[in-house]
Amino acid sequence: MNFTLAGVFTLGLSGCASSLKVSVYNPSDVARETAVVEIDAAPVVSKFGHEIAVTDEQGSPVTTQFTYDGKLLLEGDIPARATRRFKIRKADGKHPAMKADTVCVGQIRHDMQDDYAWENDRGGYRLYGPSYRNGGGNVSGYDIWTKSVSYPVLADRYDDHRVCRASYHRDHGSGMDVYTVGRTLGAGMNALVVDGQTAYPCAYSRCDILDNGPLRTSARITCYPETIGEDSGVVETRMISLDKGSWLNKIVVSYEGLSKTYPMINGIVVHKQNPTGYILDPDKRYLAYADLTDNPAAGNGIIFIGVVNAETPDNVTYSDLSEPLGDAVGHIISETSYRPGESYTYYWGSGWSKGGVRGLKPWAAYLADFSETLKNPLQITIE
Repeated sequence: MNFTLAGVFTLGLSGCASSLKVSVYNPSDVARETAVVEIDAAPVVSKFGHEIAVTDEQGSPVTTQFTYDGKLLLEGDIPARATRRFKIRKADGKHPAMKADTVCVGQIRHDMQDDYAWENDRGGYRLYGPSYRNGGGNVSGYDIWTKSVSYPVLADRYDDHRVCRASYHRDHGSGMDVYTVGRTLGAGMNALVVDGQTAYPCAYSRCDILDNGPLRTSARITCYPETIGEDSGVVETRMISLDKGSWLNKIVVSYEGLSKTYPMINGIVVHKQNPTGYILDPDKRYLAYADLTDNPAAGNGIIFIGVVNAETPDNVTYSDLSEPLGDAVGHIISETSYRPGESYTYYWGSGWSKGGVRGLKPWAAYLADFSETLKNPLQITIE
């Protein structure tokens, strides 16, 4: 399984060295296979600029990416309880910068109701935009695009659906859209709870794409002002990022305009096709659900959905809807509190039975391992 993790940094630089050496130690019992390692880009840029060449211990070139927020991403395997070393130098004729295919990419489809759609080599996702909301839409949660290939496909799916009438609700060889969201949390949305009622968001007001591969795609999502309790004009902001090789998105959510603490939940809608097909980890590390898609009889496979919180939530539970909404009968949720001025970080995502995930138990094991990696970040030294 694949994990993307920032690390704990130690810095010790020599002013005359022709290269920087990066040591990455994995202190956990979980191997980070083809991990995306995040380090501080400042010492690299100050010494070599942005045209760099990175190699591993065997001298093989390594895929890299500079991010909008001053990080340098490196791709590599970091076994459990082991150290891996990388060398960074200025790119030149002898050591050219590595050119890598972009598999992490996001787009705003103004021709399709302002959908923000993003993907990596594992899966794809969608969030609805202003045109959708202004047209009367009320879907609130995250949507899923299943994938069975490692290269970007969402742009072609949109184009084929709109121009060629090749519906993206059918699998034409790479996956499809067979997930139902509705007025629910969908596949991992967060929401405040006011007087026992979930304040579902609806679509985004603004989407700023910040990174587009090869190793990470990220965006800042600004939501419409909402009334929360006695507070009007409350604006939610979400930072969404998805890395190569990861089954999970990282979400950092914050609210402006709140005057007091509110309960907050995140979670996954449960559909009537599989009302008991979930696992709630007793240690509160994760939520896992096996969604049988909107038409199980069509052989669409199974979508495995998960949530992992960066900090242990107050509770994880199943909650019935007050009345069914279409096929939706309830949610599995994490419960916590949101305090004004703070941010909350969690991870959510999906895999597909036709795209590499072998069942609910292996999926839950991945989520448990992912939680352990959050508690044991990589230890990174730059020399």
